[in-house]
Amino acid sequence: MGTKKVKISSVKRAAHLKSKKTPLSKQQQQKQKQKRDQLTSKREQGQNIFSQKARKRDNLAQRKKHNKLASLGLDPLDEDDEDGDDQMLDNIADMLDGDDLALLQANKRKRKAKTAGEEDPDQGQSIGLERAYASDTKKEQAAQKIKLDLLPIKSRDGQIITRTTEVDYLPKPKQKKKNEAEQEEESAAEEDSDLDGETEYEDSDDDVVNDVEAASAVPVQKLISTTDLLIARQQEIERQKYRIGIICSGLLEKPEDKMRNFHALYELMDEINPASKQANLMSVRKLAIISVTEIFKDILPEYRVGQVDTKMQTLRKATLDRVTFENALLQQFKKFLQKLEQITAQVNRRGGLRTPQTVKLATVAVQCMCDLLVAHPYFNYVQNIAQLLVYMLNSNYLEMRTAVNQCFRSVFANDKRLEMTLFIVRRINHLIKTKQNNVHVECITCLMGLKIKSVNLDAEKENELKQKKLESHRQRLLSLSKKERKRRKKLTEVNRELEETRAEENKQDKHQKLTEIIKMVFTIYFRVLKNDPTSRVLSAILEGLAEFAHVINLEFFADLIDVLNRILEDQEELGYRERLHCVQTIFVILSGQGEVLNIDPIRFYQHFYQNMLAVQAGKNHEDFTIILRTLDEVLVKRRRNMSQQRLMAFVKRLLTGSLHLLHNGTLATLGTIKQTFQLTSVLDNLLDTDTSIGSGRYDPELQDPEYCNAASTSLYELALLARHYHPTVRRMAVHIANGVPASGEGALPTEIGKLSSHDLFTQYDSTQMAFNPTIPLPKAGQPKLKKGKQLYIRSDFKQQYGKLLRNDKVLHAKDKLQIDFLSALQ
Repeated sequence: MGTKKVKISSVKRAAHLKSKKTPLSKQQQQKQKQKRDQLTSKREQGQNIFSQKARKRDNLAQRKKHNKLASLGLDPLDEDDEDGDDQMLDNIADMLDGDDLALLQANKRKRKAKTAGEEDPDQGQSIGLERAYASDTKKEQAAQKIKLDLLPIKSRDGQIITRTTEVDYLPKPKQKKKNEAEQEEESAAEEDSDLDGETEYEDSDDDVVNDVEAASAVPVQKLISTTDLLIARQQEIERQKYRIGIICSGLLEKPEDKMRNFHALYELMDEINPASKQANLMSVRKLAIISVTEIFKDILPEYRVGQVDTKMQTLRKATLDRVTFENALLQQFKKFLQKLEQITAQVNRRGGLRTPQTVKLATVAVQCMCDLLVAHPYFNYVQNIAQLLVYMLNSNYLEMRTAVNQCFRSVFANDKRLEMTLFIVRRINHLIKTKQNNVHVECITCLMGLKIKSVNLDAEKENELKQKKLESHRQRLLSLSKKERKRRKKLTEVNRELEETRAEENKQDKHQKLTEIIKMVFTIYFRVLKNDPTSRVLSAILEGLAEFAHVINLEFFADLIDVLNRILEDQEELGYRERLHCVQTIFVILSGQGEVLNIDPIRFYQHFYQNMLAVQAGKNHEDFTIILRTLDEVLVKRRRNMSQQRLMAFVKRLLTGSLHLLHNGTLATLGTIKQTFQLTSVLDNLLDTDTSIGSGRYDPELQDPEYCNAASTSLYELALLARHYHPTVRRMAVHIANGVPASGEGALPTEIGKLSSHDLFTQYDSTQMAFNPTIPLPKAGQPKLKKGKQLYIRSDFKQQYGKLLRNDKVLHAKDKLQIDFLSALQ
């Protein structure tokens, strides 16, 4: 096994070297023994030794005091008398108490103040002499000059000229001696560097990271204008931009060594910079947040970082460095998320500071969290991000809700493990349940991004039954008493089938998660429909039901249809969009597994017939896709369950509504009608202009398609569409008017005929200012100028005009030709 190499600091090494014991020689042992004997003898002497030491100390202190007083020119005997008097007063005070003691202490204070106030003229004179001497020495040092040799100069003759100059004398500051411990630490540090063979160099960008320029700048207080403030603000932003760029480039270059640089970016994210004690600009805070987000998007791994106990396990050096880096990165990521949470809490919680600046900053923080969740959906702490974003989905600010909605849709579309999708759906369900369905629409519409194609909610029971059958068959084969070879062959076949079922464990696990997601989504939908059918999220609920109606469990069909029918009939203020979603959901249910239900859908046909003309070439033109999906269920899948009168009425109204749509909506309508003509021959009567065939008269305003007498009319709208501005619409209208021929006159090209109604609506969409097919450019060339003809009001004017030109009444001037028309006509 390899040994583990761990670096220790110089301080620990010095302490280790200091505490390390070396074996003593015989002479050193004898000296230690003598010292111990002397200590024991002194202890035996007892109080005499202590009294002698105390007496020596008193004598030494007294001698020093006398020498000091003598140097100042004072009499030491007077001082001794004063000390003796003070000692006597202290002894008397020990024997007194009460008022006598207070009087004695007052007298003592007066006596000390009096002695302090008296000045000795000799003492003042000596102090003045010392001050004068110190000032004179300073002046001499200031005037003192020293000579310095300069570089020599070589003249043209080749002679070398030496130069000197005089400079002011600057005394060197006194340097204190280092302690022995410091010397040992330095020596130990040198030994470590020699052993490791590595030298650490100071980073060249440390001054930028630590913001030395801002720390060394001294603020100058003066009156400044608004222009100066704006200029200073722009300069500060540019300086911080440069600083952030240097820090981020260092982190991306080698994140293992520059992990400490995150703290400088975190300081820029705070409202008050802890280093400079100044407020950070809002633009700088936003730049710092976005920069840290981009760094984490680049350096975070795609896997989940686990916890490794380096103390209990022996790791290689490379593995140890990797684990250390991952733990440090995880801590920095956690700290960054805490910063973002604090920023968003200001606008999300009650009593927070909700100013336009904090709202913009919180919006940036939410967008950064969305980017991190989309970029690394399986990293540590992403569930914490998702949980916070779910609550921001119900925020009061539209921009935040839109960002989170788009984020969740991206996660749902790209999540292959379905772990994060299941977690988000569960949190949304908890949020809606806690808020009692009083949430914003984005909480429901984000679920439309779920990629649910074919999920059988009854498949669990089928798989269990299949597994039981295989197990019973295996046991039966084991209990048979046939030949060993035949029994083994059949047993291997059964085991192979069992192994195949076990190999699909991951697929079954994914299918199980998808089933749980669907159950959770329908729990949300059914709770709103049952408890609060007038909620503001009803439109989104109905749209979701229409989207996922093909995977609803058969047990809920009857109850769901009753609820939707009650909503259509009772709620008069319900919009056309909600009504169309209700009808679409019902027909999707009835076209799939709901065919076994004994339900009469006549009332739903009427609701759909009434709302077909609500969409037009305006703001709601995109809602025509709802009608197209419902028409696929009504006219295509359920055409055999409809009467001829109802089918003709739907086709007539659909063609009437195509006149109010854009060209892509008109093409989708004609595509649906073309498909219906190809599937049934009943509609050929609508191409006949003889109205005497049907019974009665067609009433387009009647809201019941069964009794509007659509067989008594014709598709006159095709004549208008044959002169449409779009060439493809003209082709399609002529194709239907000719009876939808497969070849010959009026047949469609192959590239148009194979397109469905949804493809026509999408490919010919002109919302992006692109016309399909492309409008051809005009031919380049000069137009031919035709010679015009002369027209006269009077037929004889041309003859008279010729006579005038030939007569003599024409006056020829130098530069002009003058004709007297008036005299000539007279």
